[in-house]
Parts: sequence; structure tokens; C-alpha cells
Amino acid sequence: MNIQEYISSGIVESYVLGLATEEESREFEALCAQYPELLRARTDFELALEKQALSAAGAPPAFVKENILKEIRSGGKVIPLGSGTGSSFNRWKYVAAASIILLAGSMAWNISMISRNASLSKNLYKAKESIMDLAAEIGRLQQNPNVKMASLRGMEISPQSTATVYWDTASHDVYLLANNLPAPPSDKQYQLWALLDGKPVDLGMMDFTVHQKKLLVRMKNAANAQAFAITLEKMDRPDPSKPGGDMVVMGKL
Repeated sequence: MNIQEYISSGIVESYVLGLATEEESREFEALCAQYPELLRARTDFELALEKQALSAAGAPPAFVKENILKEIRSGGKVIPLGSGTGSSFNRWKYVAAASIILLAGSMAWNISMISRNASLSKNLYKAKESIMDLAAEIGRLQQNPNVKMASLRGMEISPQSTATVYWDTASHDVYLLANNLPAPPSDKQYQLWALLDGKPVDLGMMDFTVHQKKLLVRMKNAANAQAFAITLEKMDRPDPSKPGGDMVVMGKL
């Protein structure tokens, strides 16, 4: 099996987002055990989803991270986190007569914890909705017969980097999925290019803060393309229509 072609088919995104059939899922899991590069592609995309989920959830405390990911992957009902409120409240209610101030303080703490957990639960829903929206968008693109997909693999400068481009050959719309791209230096920015006969066509600069919150982002249209690439460019270079930086990822249609 050509594992790179298999990865480029979109199976990684389909599996992680729950769009794959049972048969496809079983095959994918078996192949992950055989091919380290497939497992890495899966892990990279899961980490990218994790970043989007935590961003959508409004950067909750670290201990909530596991709960967010569990709910996203399970597709089940969000269960409010245990707060310990009941045990604390019971501890204080039996000595309430000793001090009205202590009782009032306990009630205030109780209300605070309830409010806090309500906020965390809301964050979980936001994170889950963010991933569901992404799954719906990718599912729509994969089902469109006019859409071609290019899996962009890391070059020597950044071998672990990956990205995916969905190009609608009819409408010429281009969507970029930032599977795994490290944060660029403060004075640089990623830029997407369509390649035709070896010549690059600018498809726009990537706002990395946007891609952290929304993995799938629409870029400039491309009338024709044989491949796509992402370079790391200086923000203040004189002619942004021509690449001048290092190529980070590249993939053919």
C-alpha cells in the first residue's frame, strides 16, 4: 500500500471527525498499528482539533482539557463536572448556628462553584459545537464531486508539519485545513500558494490566530492548480505576490 496516497485521501480527517464508515474505521485502526506515519498524521490532526476546541472553549483551566476532549470524541451528552459542592456545604451547615458570617460565606462559595461549573459546562458545549461544525464543513467538501484534495506534507525545514487543501474546480474556492503547523515567529507569516507548471500563484497570507480558532479557513480562489504549497514569509517584504521564504509544506493534487 502507498501509505502517503492513503493519507492524502482524506481518511485521517474522516476518521477523527467520525465521518468514516465502520469498515473504513476498522481498516484505518489496523493500518495505524502498521504505519507510524499514519499514526503520526492522526495524532497531528487530533492535536490540531484539541487546540481549536480549547480555543473555542475560552481557554478553560488545565484540568478541564481532558473532559473537553472526551466529550468531543464520545459525541455524548456533556456531564457537568463534579465540584465537591455538596460535601463542603454539608460540612458548614451543621455549624451554621455558631456564626452567621460563616454560613453566609459558605453560601457564597456554593453559589460561586455552581456558577463556575455552569461556565465550564457551557465551554464544553462551545468546544463540541466547534468540532461538529468542522466535521460538517469537511463532510460537505468531501461529498462534492467537484472538490479535489491535496495533502501537504512537511519539507526538510519542518518535516512534522502537515496541512490539507480542498479546491473546488467548479467555483474555484480554496479551503485550507491547518492540520499541524507550528506557530510562526512574530515577524513572519505563512502564505498559501497554488502551483501551476512550477509557477506560484498567491492564495493569501494565513492569520495564524484565526487558524488556531478555526482550522478550516477559506483562502483566495484558484482558477487552476497542479499542487499547493505553504511558505514562511517575512511580513514586511516588498512584493508579497512572489515567494521569498522557505517552503514548509507541499502537496500535489
